[in-house]
Amino acid sequence: MLTVAGAAFWTLPGIETANAEAARAERKVIEIVNQPITHLPRSGPVDVFSPGWFHAGAAKPDFNTVDIRSTQERNYAGHVTSDLNPTEMFNGSELEFNAMTKYFYTDRTLPKKRLSSSEMVEINGLYRVIGRDEQAVLIRWLSIVALAIAGFGCAAFLLVRRTGSLAAG
Repeated sequence: MLTVAGAAFWTLPGIETANAEAARAERKVIEIVNQPITHLPRSGPVDVFSPGWFHAGAAKPDFNTVDIRSTQERNYAGHVTSDLNPTEMFNGSELEFNAMTKYFYTDRTLPKKRLSSSEMVEINGLYRVIGRDEQAVLIRWLSIVALAIAGFGCAAFLLVRRTGSLAAG
């Protein structure tokens, strides 16, 4: 029983480490994806996106396999705005939409900066860290559950055995 408890406690720091590493990777993704963009006062004709810049919701990426370079959309040309920003306009050539980074958008009232190839490669790497750590945490929790079940099974076996010995004696 002590071995089971020790093994469970040995596993817990690994969960904390994986969670911390994933959190650092997520913060870096948020920093890259939500970079500032150029705001210009609205003047002249502009394409207006409505309602807002993005549809509601965001799919959680498959962090182990997605390549955000293949999901980058460059839907903006010339100067653009949204019904959310009627007094401003933005350079469409500086903007993008990416369904696989939308999960990390912190301000959906503004369009997102077009990411460079190196930024997308960096995010892909960070996604792999997040995916690996999510799997590591799951495996460690499953290990703890398995150890707990084994411990309870051993305890039950010993209790039944002891009870059987007492009844026989």
